[in-house]
Amino acid sequence: MRRTTYSSEINFLTLTVVHWVDVFTRVEYKDFLIRCLRHCQQNKGLEIYAYVLMTNHLHLIARSTTQDLSWVLRDLKTFSSKELVKMIQDNPQESRKGWMLPIFFKSGVDNPKNKYHQFWENENYPTALWSPTVIQQKIDYIHENPVKAGIVNEPHEYFYSSANPLSPLKVNEM
Repeated sequence: MRRTTYSSEINFLTLTVVHWVDVFTRVEYKDFLIRCLRHCQQNKGLEIYAYVLMTNHLHLIARSTTQDLSWVLRDLKTFSSKELVKMIQDNPQESRKGWMLPIFFKSGVDNPKNKYHQFWENENYPTALWSPTVIQQKIDYIHENPVKAGIVNEPHEYFYSSANPLSPLKVNEM
């Protein structure tokens, strides 16, 4: 089921790596995606209110103030996908490339929307958030992700999350 993003409304979004491949276990890949998100904040009107970057997906509460949110997400996913695959290919320390790259290339071949590879699932699963209660529920869900995964004991301990005051990605106030 295809859902529409609502640019002027606050949306809950999930960007998932194809086949739930755990790409974001390496700091350089996480930091690169954070830089991409920061670029979208600074140049594409992306307002992020909460986020968590897990090993194979990214949750966001966000909206766009200057252009259609689906266009911002398209650009983010297109650019980051190409660069992350290249980073994996070119990383001599990446011991997993032998099984990860074929998954990305096969997923691309199987999807007529792609030419060479597919890194992200097509769908972002947007949900427009209409009330403060629902927004808070989604923020709590996002921040609890690393706790439920057993990575940390408390949400604020996970670095790649808006729950952490030292997070590398600054978020907008609600």
